[in-house]
Amino acid sequence: MKKIGILLIVAFLSIACQTEKTAYVDTEKLFTDYTELNDVKERFTKQNDEILGDLELKIKAYQIKEDLFRKNGPSMSRKDQEAKYNELSAEAQQLQQERQGRIGKLQAESQGAIDSLIVKVKDKVKEYGKTNGYTYIYGSNDAGSVLYGKEELDVTDSVLEYLNGSYKGAKE
Repeated sequence: MKKIGILLIVAFLSIACQTEKTAYVDTEKLFTDYTELNDVKERFTKQNDEILGDLELKIKAYQIKEDLFRKNGPSMSRKDQEAKYNELSAEAQQLQQERQGRIGKLQAESQGAIDSLIVKVKDKVKEYGKTNGYTYIYGSNDAGSVLYGKEELDVTDSVLEYLNGSYKGAKE
């Protein structure tokens, strides 16, 4: 009976003494330095600039019409002035709606792409943790999920290498 009690105590102590491997990543740095995320942001910034460039030409054309109306309006009949004013107002409203629609669509697409990348990063961090034998990998950010961690427990650079390495492999 004593031997069974001793075996149980030893077994319990060995289980209790097992240390869990933990680490943390600086999520701010992770998302700042993740190549795929930066590529996505750059792609959507270019698309935004293209939209604004295209709309700028239309806005300039509208402004020319508006300037001509201001210049020639006083010499027009009241009826012609109202017609031209209504025409210009409708065109301005159409330009505004086009801008809002195109920019809104781009923002929705951008947010969707970023959201899917966040899910991908979480999955990759989970995969990295399993592969490297971690019990927990915490996220450190301004919100304070990790207020302090030993520098040797910071695996941000290793996780970034893992993420960027897998992204480069996907491109080739």
